[in-house]
Amino acid sequence: MKKYFIFGCLALLFTATSCSDWTEVENKNIDKLLANADSAQSRAYKDYLINLRAYKNTDHQVTFGWFGGWNGESPASRCLYNLPDSTDFVSLWDGFSNLTAAQQADLKRAKEEKGIRALACALLFDIGKGVTPAQPESSKKAGESWETYNKKYWGWVDGDEQKINASIVKYANSICDTIYKYNLDGFDLDAEPNIPQPFRTNKEMWKNDRMNLFIRTMGKRIGPKAETEEGRKKLLVVDGEPYWFSADMALYFNYYILQAYDCSSYADLDNRFSQLVLQFSSKQTEEEIAKKLIVTENFEAHSGTGGVTFTTRDGQSVPSYLGMATWQPLKGRKGGIGSYHMEKDYAANPVYKYLRKGIQLMNPAVK
Repeated sequence: MKKYFIFGCLALLFTATSCSDWTEVENKNIDKLLANADSAQSRAYKDYLINLRAYKNTDHQVTFGWFGGWNGESPASRCLYNLPDSTDFVSLWDGFSNLTAAQQADLKRAKEEKGIRALACALLFDIGKGVTPAQPESSKKAGESWETYNKKYWGWVDGDEQKINASIVKYANSICDTIYKYNLDGFDLDAEPNIPQPFRTNKEMWKNDRMNLFIRTMGKRIGPKAETEEGRKKLLVVDGEPYWFSADMALYFNYYILQAYDCSSYADLDNRFSQLVLQFSSKQTEEEIAKKLIVTENFEAHSGTGGVTFTTRDGQSVPSYLGMATWQPLKGRKGGIGSYHMEKDYAANPVYKYLRKGIQLMNPAVK
């Protein structure tokens, strides 16, 4: 647009000047004007990115999501950098170890330019999820099952709780090592101990005090109770069933993320929030719990519609994702909203239609 304006101005100038006056300087003038315009646009975009990163550090309602199919290359929907600029952080749904060069480049660019943070994520039932090395051929030839090899690798010995605890500490530190290796921004524990799963699991990490030990170990290195300033800059969050944890253990987490899928009303969200308050209020105020709360919708099922039909307090019907954006607890302010398979909203017209609307509803642009 700026270039068309410049050409228009030049055209008016040329009509008032003889050919002999302007022929020699025409190309030089155009090149100089266009170079100045490009330079101004470049400076404006750099200033925009500076302001965007500053905004990410302010106290605001965050936009979160689980990002699937990430490869850092193509199509555009598989790149973190192409998320809406105001996206705050994502959980990497398809793995977080052995990142490719393209993934590492995309991760770095999204974070350094736009301030988009990425967390390791694991639906965790049994030890080793996400970081156990591939089973070697020698183990396979010896007739070992994956489960046997996996436990042996971590030093887990059934019936020996001391060795089991040592293996859990080793595992938690291995995840933290991976987070620091790739400069990820934390860990998202997908906690679903009471939710039926479509695969076989003994849910061994959820027995006795094992999951608490896992979180206490991670919590020394990342999250709000980390022992170093660098560690406290990283996030430790829990999704699924955060109320499984005690009020004391809840203090290890930056955010409590509820899978409020197919939620149909403000009243529904009020009830879900009240469960957290009931569980955690002995150690945190209702307002503090609210500020850590992120409510999410399932875009794997509802990306085309932005969710199910949702009723607001004043009786309006809106897509549930947008209803979550406008909802606030009766006391306090929520932490934000999110979506499972957020990348599927890229197919909307315009791209990331619902994510952008949610951002605008929670944090309206200053005019």
